[in-house]
Amino acid sequence: MNPVETVILREPWEVQPRLQELTLSLNKLLEIRDIAVLEGANVTAFHAANAEGTFRYHHGTWALRDRFVGGDWMVNRSNGVETIRNEVLKLAIGFCNVDLACVDRYDPQPRTKKGNGAARAASPGLFEHLPKYVPGIPREWQFFYLMVDDKGAAELSRPVLEAGRFIAMIERLYLAHGSDDGSTIRVLDVPDTGQDFDPQIVRK
Repeated sequence: MNPVETVILREPWEVQPRLQELTLSLNKLLEIRDIAVLEGANVTAFHAANAEGTFRYHHGTWALRDRFVGGDWMVNRSNGVETIRNEVLKLAIGFCNVDLACVDRYDPQPRTKKGNGAARAASPGLFEHLPKYVPGIPREWQFFYLMVDDKGAAELSRPVLEAGRFIAMIERLYLAHGSDDGSTIRVLDVPDTGQDFDPQIVRK
């Protein structure tokens, strides 16, 4: 494919207008990030090895829908890809655990390999190959992931996939750089063992 020139929006004065165009709230996106990270922190030694990422993905996807579905936003599972979609804006958004977010010189990579459905959705010409029960979806659809790494860094980005990996980024919106960014949710009174701990959620 032809090289992709990535648009990176780093500063709040750049990010906020773009989020408004996408009818997305920064505060809600960061709440989704917080929920996913906290749910991952509930993993104990008795859970499966992949439990942390699984918890983050399932609760991140739930929170994405809980915060946004309604009005023009609806639940979407086309082609086996769990997203929300906006028919008016021709926009779809999913949740993704990544290895590293918000670093200019590095494109985030998914923690688990993405399937063919995600590759089709995230490639230019979104939904071009969707099954016939989703008719008439034009090529100008855009697909974003809310990408969250282990530190809590988060970006809303539009990737291109190939062989289960992100091979390019069309657009990246930096939302937060991690645990030192004034998160709206924090864990209190963590015991030394941490295994039997139920986190308390506190809003600022």
